[in-house]
Amino acid sequence: MAIKQNQPQPEVKRQLGRKQEKKHSQEYFDLHSCVELLDVKSIIDNRQAYIQLVDYGYLQLMEIPGKDLGSLSYNEIRRTIDNFEKWLTDFNTDIQIETTTLPTNTDTQIMDLRHHLSLVRQEKAKLLPNSRRYLQILDREALLINEIQVEESIQQEIYNTEFILWLFAPTTTELDDLVRKAKSYGNNDFVPQEITRVKKEQIIKQFNNMNEKV
Repeated sequence: MAIKQNQPQPEVKRQLGRKQEKKHSQEYFDLHSCVELLDVKSIIDNRQAYIQLVDYGYLQLMEIPGKDLGSLSYNEIRRTIDNFEKWLTDFNTDIQIETTTLPTNTDTQIMDLRHHLSLVRQEKAKLLPNSRRYLQILDREALLINEIQVEESIQQEIYNTEFILWLFAPTTTELDDLVRKAKSYGNNDFVPQEITRVKKEQIIKQFNNMNEKV
């Protein structure tokens, strides 16, 4: 659906977050304008973390989880495809799906390793230096530090391609309804998932700087 304008204007693409002077008025806004034309105002500080747009309305980003079709039976593959087609039919709204490449999230692993490292250091503080147990704890501490560094390197160097659903609405109430439908129309088989505020910031940053890693 194209943006209806009073006078024809050449299409000019611009990146997320780049404000541009308005050179024409519009009789109505297209809620599903292409991603390149979006201006982001802010991410609302609440549970949904909707993205407020400068020009008009609100945006929600949701992740479409992938499936390893190679590990599924023919019937499971058929059911997945059927449920995706059902989702497209029942959802019955203009949607936009973009691919993005984001760092691998190892925050959970790092948090767990740091917890164990803290326990090891607490025990080490109670032991006599040069005792057998003390030396064992030193080895354990070094191992945990190395594992944390590996997980941090994974975040910096390994990127995953993800599919992101972009949902637009003029109000947060209407966006609530769209999100509910997106999550419920796939027979619990095709279910877009909410993503964190941090990941939304990464996606916006990536679309603003297409040649840079986030």
